Amino acid sequence: MYLLYVDESGNENDANDRYFVLAGIALFERQTFFLTKAIDDVQRAHFPNHQPIAFHASEIRNGRKLWRKVPEATRARVLADLVAQISRLPGRGRVLFAAAVEKTDKLWGEDAVAIATEELCRRFDILLTRQVHDFNDAQRGLIIFSEGRFDARAKIWVRGFHQRGTTWGAINNLADIPYFASAAESRLLQAADLIAHAVWLLYEKRDATLARDLLPYFNRQDGVLHGLVHVRGNKHPACDCPACHSRRTPQEFGPWL
Repeated sequence: MYLLYVDESGNENDANDRYFVLAGIALFERQTFFLTKAIDDVQRAHFPNHQPIAFHASEIRNGRKLWRKVPEATRARVLADLVAQISRLPGRGRVLFAAAVEKTDKLWGEDAVAIATEELCRRFDILLTRQVHDFNDAQRGLIIFSEGRFDARAKIWVRGFHQRGTTWGAINNLADIPYFASAAESRLLQAADLIAHAVWLLYEKRDATLARDLLPYFNRQDGVLHGLVHVRGNKHPACDCPACHSRRTPQEFGPWL
């Protein structure tokens, strides 16, 4: 079984944010132990003999809450180490996904969250289908969301996608309705939070600091970043973000990096 851990970045209702991002990391069930241990190792390296710290990427980067007195260089090193631990996991057992939704006066709020959820469900299902076609390896999937502002709605949406399909067709490989857990208690949801924040920084601020080393691990086929989707508010002019660029020029991520 593959488990997809999902978290968000950006505020779907705040006009100051141009983007809402939903992102996650899909792990083969036996990989969950190793990533949890790797993130625990990051804490032990920087904060030995400290009670468990919940790594929340935006708080670390902006020096908020318990990170307020931590030097900026240390905070940057923690984020880089977390990215490195995600990158070091074995290939087929770790796949990243994200939907960056560009908000408009017609697409924002709950609608932005719904379309991002649909995109992730569809792309996760495609990954599981390809496991059968490419490797003769039938796997089911389970989605675990970080507890947040849209728990009940996301459960209804995913159940609906599972039963009736998405805009693009049926969802066939999910084992159950989604589950929800506290990110403070799950290292794997903290990894999803980091991925979501990295993608949000890339699209909102054109800051590739965190995303640069994660992009190679998004779901790809024939050089196209299928695991990263840019839901655009304006189709013109052509977009040079990594998701759009790789569709025009496979094997390349484009000028944003």
